[in-house]
Amino acid sequence: MVLTLELPIRRNPIDPLTAYESRFGDLPAWLDEISPGEARSLAFLALRRGAPLAPADIFS
Repeated sequence: MVLTLELPIRRNPIDPLTAYESRFGDLPAWLDEISPGEARSLAFLALRRGAPLAPADIFS
């Protein structure tokens, strides 16, 4: 009999703002005008959809 132990794989959490900069270039200037949590959420959304942020994204 063989016993196996499955351990959860922990991925290193990525910083969405840093990942956004490496993929699309500079962050939009208007991103400084919103809360940091909201900015990270929008950057993560842009990374998921594969397109840079536009000013209209703040209203979505």
